[in-house]
Amino acid sequence: MVGRRPNHEPSFTVAADVLRGLIDCAVACGLPRSRFRDIVGANPRATTSVRYAGERILKLWDRANTLSGDPIIGFRMARVAAFKTFGVLGQITPRCATLLDAFKQTARYSALVSQGAHIRVEADRSALKLYLDVDVPSGAVRNSILLWGLTNLVLTPWRLIGISPRPKEVSCPFLSPSSGAMRTLEELLPVRFNARQARVVFERSVGRLAIPSADEELRRLLAETMDRRLSELGSAHSLEQRLAALLRTTMDGRIPTLSSLSRSAGVSSRTLQRRLREANTSFRSLLQRVLLKEAESLLSGGNMTQGEIAFVLGYSEVSAFSRAYRGWTGHPPGAVHA
Repeated sequence: MVGRRPNHEPSFTVAADVLRGLIDCAVACGLPRSRFRDIVGANPRATTSVRYAGERILKLWDRANTLSGDPIIGFRMARVAAFKTFGVLGQITPRCATLLDAFKQTARYSALVSQGAHIRVEADRSALKLYLDVDVPSGAVRNSILLWGLTNLVLTPWRLIGISPRPKEVSCPFLSPSSGAMRTLEELLPVRFNARQARVVFERSVGRLAIPSADEELRRLLAETMDRRLSELGSAHSLEQRLAALLRTTMDGRIPTLSSLSRSAGVSSRTLQRRLREANTSFRSLLQRVLLKEAESLLSGGNMTQGEIAFVLGYSEVSAFSRAYRGWTGHPPGAVHA
């Protein structure tokens, strides 16, 4: 089965590094890199700041289908993907506390940066359910994208914690491929085709599995650079600098809280609030300064959309980030950097 030319113009954009990551996956599956050069331009490694219309990612999948003639190329590409393939999302999920948190961040990322893909996470007493939908017309391209997405959801536990719990169910809303392709899929996925919707179902306990984040060691080292108790710190200026540095390390796709900062600093929230008052500031003021500084840095970099920046900083909607930024600066994000 080969792909048809996509005739759907998506309303989202895609970062050049994400396109490059997908091409790397295609090449790892035996497809010639030279056949993808037109998708990211003549000098694809020159910059990470370029963004392209979402039509290019559909073109990439159409090309992969055509070159491979493989109805499960999306599955094969997902199996060789790495964290760097997923851009900002790949930086955030390893910092989450549990797999459920990582899946929720994945869903939030999709909602913020693209109207083309939708992930919904549901967890009840018996199961963790991950629903996937893409705004792409029916056909080989859509099937490959869905297989890519479903396989990556299944592989998330392995990538983050090194174990591979077998899903209870993987459902695909299209007809099954050839018997040979089915046997390959079934080695990893208990897949069911011609279903009503695309979804992965795990045992509920999978969501509770903790992620051994490398950032915990970094946070611990940073915390150890502070004096054991805030009362032993030097000037108020020193206090603010150290707390701001520590606060930045707690930003893992969620807006830090007073409680999360106090845990990282190794002191009670009450003690932390008292020391901040003595420094003529507050947690809210400190947080806003850190968020503004991080936002300015990401905006000036030019390689992330406002949706991606909102995701990194912990906002659930782009509009919420935009309102906050306007409140800090008096103008919308990007006005100075446009």
